[in-house]
Amino acid sequence: MAPYYYYPGWWEGGPMLHFFINTAKWQKLPKNYRAILTAAAAKANVEMQAKYDHLNPGALRKLLAQGAKLRPFSGEILEACFRAANETYAEIGKTNAEFKKIHDAIMAYRNDAFLWEQVTDGTFDNFMMSQQRKKML
Repeated sequence: MAPYYYYPGWWEGGPMLHFFINTAKWQKLPKNYRAILTAAAAKANVEMQAKYDHLNPGALRKLLAQGAKLRPFSGEILEACFRAANETYAEIGKTNAEFKKIHDAIMAYRNDAFLWEQVTDGTFDNFMMSQQRKKML
């Protein structure tokens, strides 16, 4: 076993499943089939997120019990990874218009989501984690 567990996994802020289907083929499906596929994909994504959130605390405790030591990535490492990822996305976007279109839309959505997160869940989560560190939970 590796002696250190580095965090956060900056490249994966949270798990998400993606389901891709050819648009022309999708349009040919009956509406009820599209609804079934949409519901099944949504259910799979929600179940995977729930399983991820449920199983990871126990997995982390197991790693620690076996001697792993937690180590945060430095701000410099996270910044370098963030810059490298964004440079890669920009490079891909120069030659792949569809990638650029999708990536730009995702980034616009992410920025709105982070704005909201700072006001709501992020603030609450930080408060609750401070209570945990104080042994109040």
